[in-house]
Formats: sequence, structure tokens, C-alpha cells
Amino acid sequence: MPPLIAGVTLAVRKWGEGFGGWIGGFPWVAGPISFFIAIEHGTSFAASTIPSALLGSIGTMFFALVYAVSASRLKWFPTVLLSYAAFFVVALASLGRSVSLTAGILLNIVVLTGILYVFPKPKKKSETRKQPVYDIPLRMLVATLFVVVLTQAADFLGPTWSGILTPFPIMTSTLAVFTHSQQGGDAAARILYGLLLAGYGFVAFLVGVYWLVPLLGVGWAYAILTISTMVINGITVRLVR
Repeated sequence: MPPLIAGVTLAVRKWGEGFGGWIGGFPWVAGPISFFIAIEHGTSFAASTIPSALLGSIGTMFFALVYAVSASRLKWFPTVLLSYAAFFVVALASLGRSVSLTAGILLNIVVLTGILYVFPKPKKKSETRKQPVYDIPLRMLVATLFVVVLTQAADFLGPTWSGILTPFPIMTSTLAVFTHSQQGGDAAARILYGLLLAGYGFVAFLVGVYWLVPLLGVGWAYAILTISTMVINGITVRLVR
């Protein structure tokens, strides 16, 4: 996790918020969480979390939308609180509901496409500022703590909550908050738009966990899913501005 958050942060600085956000939208966090859940609890348990994870990913989409809309008016702290609230409203609404895999996929695609259509797309470029030396280490620490807490909590939460929290916006909120506090709300909105563009590959990753992990085992399945996610997201990179 630490090298991943550092690498995405450097990509944002080099290629801009949109492209950096797109890179950050890959399942860098949900992938390791799902991987270690499969290792610790078995492939069947990992697959059983996916219907809930598909519902949880919708919460992440609304997190990004609420953050982008609020960032132009509020500081980062109230903005991230409102955005987490949006995620958990969706998560709580999902409890006790069972959806088929097909319904979960269609719901994700429809919601993601709709949110991308109405998503704020600021044109004004943010100023490039020199970041403090502790910036990347602090990002690495925050994101890693989130991953550790969520993977350890799987012992107590069971497959439903584990699935809902698998797409919890760890990378998303880390990048959004630090970008917002350092470069402003418009920069945060651009990075979140890039993150959402990678959402189609993320949905494909979740579906692949459901089908491939019990069939092929942990090693081969996650290797194939990593490659296939990159291929799918390669299509959406053309939409990054």
C-alpha cells in the first residue's frame, strides 16, 4: 500500500489531476483487501462478498460526486465528512438487500455513467505548489492504516459488511483530501473525475473475483484480473482531459 499511494501521488504531480486520478482509480486498495480476505478466509468467502461489494461501489461513486460538488464551497474537513456520510447512507440502505450479480453490474454501470455525465468538470487549472516533505509519507500512513483496519475487521463483520466496505473510498478520499487542502476544490474535482473513469474496470474486477477466484485459485485469478482491469481501463483513458 505505501508504494502505491506514493506512486499515484507522483503520477498526479507529473501528469495532472485527471490522469493521476485515473491511475488511482484502479483497484489498488480493493484488490489487496479482496486478496487478503481470500487468503485468510478462503476463496468462497471472497466470492460471497462481491454482491455486497457491487452495492458498496455505488457508495464510492456518490462519495466522489458529493465531494466534488461540496469542495467548491467548503473546506476539506466538512467536505469529507459529508462525502463519507453519502457512502454510508448507500451502505446502510444496502444492508439486508440481496441483488443478483447481473442486477449489481447493471446498477453500477447505470449509476456510474449517470454520475460521470453530471459530474462537475472545472476547466480552470490549479496552481502548482511545492508540497511539504511529509506529504507523501503522511498519505502512505493514512491509506495503510485504513487497509489494515478493514482487512482485520473482516473477522467480525462477515461477508456482507466486508463486501460493502471492500470498495470503501480509501485511495479516493486520501487523494481528494490532500489535493483539496493543498490545491483547492477544482483540483480535487478533477482528480475524482479521473478516479471515476476507472470505475468500469473496477466493476469488471469485482465480477472477476466472483467468477475466477473460486475457479482458478488466488494466484492465477488475481494475476488475470490485474491484467484485464488494465485493458478495460485503457479504453476510458481517452476521456481524461
